[in-house]
Amino acid sequence: MMIRITITALVLAVAVCGASAHAMLEHASPPVGSTAQKAPARLTLTFTEPLEAAFSGATVHNSAGQRVDTGARASGSTLQISLKPLPSGTYKVNWRVLSVDTHRTEGSYSFSVGGR
Repeated sequence: MMIRITITALVLAVAVCGASAHAMLEHASPPVGSTAQKAPARLTLTFTEPLEAAFSGATVHNSAGQRVDTGARASGSTLQISLKPLPSGTYKVNWRVLSVDTHRTEGSYSFSVGGR
């Protein structure tokens, strides 16, 4: 009886821990806070969990607040954001994703183009 209770408790603990997983940004290209010498044509964001494509996206704005992306597409755990031609400057990426386990996360980061 005691073994059955212990096994049940372990199964519940693993289920609760696994259910709290969220898709967090694992890697970005160009990297978060970096300065790219050449403007990228797209950004690639990789997350820790697979994404629901229909409910995941991102926008990119320049320092004047103008949108400089042409759309985002999610596939698996990756979100790709196509960009307009970017002049030198600093850009802010705002992302929001829904993981396949139905947890929504969002965040933002900046990167720059051109040397200073």
